[in-house]
This record gives sequence, C-alpha cells and structure tokens, in this order.
Amino acid sequence: MNKQAALHHFKEHHFTPLLDIQLDRLEAIFHRYQAQLISDLKESFRDLCIHILNMQQQGQKEPIGYIHYSFLRTQMLEQSYLYMVEAYSAEWYEDDSDCKLTYDASWAYGPMSTMLEALEQERKIYMGTITSVDVERLILESAPLFHQFVNSLLRLGMAEVVQMPEYLAIHKADRVVIRTGEYKDISENLYVEDQEALLADHVREQLIHSSEEEPFVYENLKRLSLPHLQLMQKDLRYNDFNHSDLRESQFHTCILIGSSWQRANIEGASFQGCLLTDADFRYSNLKGVHFCGASGQPYREHGVRVPALCGLHFEHSILDGADFTNAHSFEHAYFEGASMQGALVPRKYQQHWKLSEAQCQSIMWAE
Repeated sequence: MNKQAALHHFKEHHFTPLLDIQLDRLEAIFHRYQAQLISDLKESFRDLCIHILNMQQQGQKEPIGYIHYSFLRTQMLEQSYLYMVEAYSAEWYEDDSDCKLTYDASWAYGPMSTMLEALEQERKIYMGTITSVDVERLILESAPLFHQFVNSLLRLGMAEVVQMPEYLAIHKADRVVIRTGEYKDISENLYVEDQEALLADHVREQLIHSSEEEPFVYENLKRLSLPHLQLMQKDLRYNDFNHSDLRESQFHTCILIGSSWQRANIEGASFQGCLLTDADFRYSNLKGVHFCGASGQPYREHGVRVPALCGLHFEHSILDGADFTNAHSFEHAYFEGASMQGALVPRKYQQHWKLSEAQCQSIMWAE
C-alpha cells in the first residue's frame, strides 16, 4: 500500500469514525452544560473589560473598535486550547497597543487530545507508512469543527455579555465589532454595535435593495422603527434586529439563519417559508406571527454542525395566536416562560418541545 492509499484508508477507517464519535460527545456536552459554559464565558469577558478599562484610565488604550476571539492552531499540538482575546481600537490590526487576555476553550478542544493518543496507536498497523506528522496534520485540519462549538457558545452568550456593567463602562469607538475565527485569518462577526443612531429610512432602503450579489448580513439593526417592512427572498443571515419595531412586516422565503430578534416587537408579522435555523426571538412580541412553512433545517455534512447548534429560541416571548402550520425542523426549539395562548402548533412537536402543562393546554394542537 503506497502512502496515498494508506492515508486514504487510515482517514476513512480510523480518523473520520473517531472524529464523528468525538463530535457527537461534544455536542451532548455543549447542550448539557450550556448554562455553566456561558457563565464561564461571562467571567472571562468581564476580566477582559476590566483590563481594557484599566488601560484606558492610564491613557494606554484608545476607544475600542474590535474585540477578537482567535483560536491558535499552532498551539493545539501542545494541548493548549486557549483562545487569544484581543481588544483593538478602530484601527484594528494597526493598533499596536497590546490589550489581550485568554479564554480557556479546553471544554471544546479536549477531544483532540483523546484523538491524537488513539490515532497514534492506530497508525502503527500501517508499518511506518503513516507518520506522527500525518496524524498531527489530520488533527489540525479538524480544528474548525471544534471551533464551531465555541462560535455557537459565543453567539448564545453575546446578548448577556454586552449588558454587563464592565462592558458598558469601557470607552468605545463609533462602531464596535466582536468577531471570532483563526488568529489573523478568516473570521466572522458575532456582534455589531453602533454608537451613533442609525437612520431607519436608510436601513429600510438597504434591506429592500439588497441582492444575492450584495446580501445584507451580519449587521446591527437594533432599536430601529421598521414596521410594515416587505422583503422577499433576501439573504439576511446573522442580522441583529434586537429591540426593533417590525410590526406587520413580511419576510417571505428569506434566509434568516442566526438572526437575533430579542425584545423586538414583531406582532402580526410573517416568516412564511423563511430559513430560521438558530434564530433567537427571546423576550420578543410574536403575537399572531405566521411561521407557516418556515424551516429550522440543521446543517450536517462532514462534521459541520453550524448552523443548528444554537437551536431556535423563543424563551419568555409572546406567541399568543402564532401559527406554526407546516413549520419543519423545529424540533430543537425552546419556549421556557413563553405565552402560547391559542398558538397553532403541529402535534408532532408535542414530543420534542419541553413545554409546561399550562403551555400544553393553551396551545391549539393541529394534526
């Protein structure tokens, strides 16, 4: 067996099956200990904000424009799973005043150590054709699959961390962006905050005229008055509509993956045929909203589980009279504290959703 054939066989029969097992276990940990993981994240973020403010009070740091969570692939083989968390001014990488701490993500990357140890034994049956370097390379290539769990945790916790007094106290640039990704490589927005008020009419025009070639994604659309918005087949993934007024708006077959609508007024709106995977509607007014034909479809391919790790969140929202007719892939939806009087829900979700007795009795179950 030549080198290429041996690597293919090793990956197919040893590496990939073991990776799948570890990702399944990690997903179970992610959901079971989510509250504690978010609490630990908040403590880490609090420490960063205190450090930032101390530097600013000593005149060593300009107003913050970027906070970046970076995983360091090169340190993983040393079993160091610390994220570099750096704060920059609006100049981003041109800001040379170091302001950084670390975030311990060993809860997510620990399985890599288990895999390395197991695969070191498995490679020996290939009689020297597969080396330790080959095993290490495969392990490092899988790093983004473990990062997706940290990414999802950051998204779930972001609404809480940006409300902490320590974050509110730091001096910020006109625009603050919190991002995550590989160190000084590809990264994505987790949170965007503008200190200057956005103009609702301008945002409305941007949304209406967005296109497949120029999608409107990862943006801050908080605290805007946008009632009666009419949008069809728009890519609006990961936009932040928190606290906005979107009454009677129509989102028809739009991509709304990872969008956030916390404490928004969306009464009487429609999300007919929309892709809502990982959307967050906590504390929002969804009275009479139509979710007919909407989807929370998870993504599952070659270990990739994002979007879908976060689930659909409706905790403490008002869903009175909401219509979930023909909504599919809504199994991982959460409704703790939500009002659901007269909500029309397919009976198939009765076994999946963790509902209170009062919620179950107030829902109109449809076959």
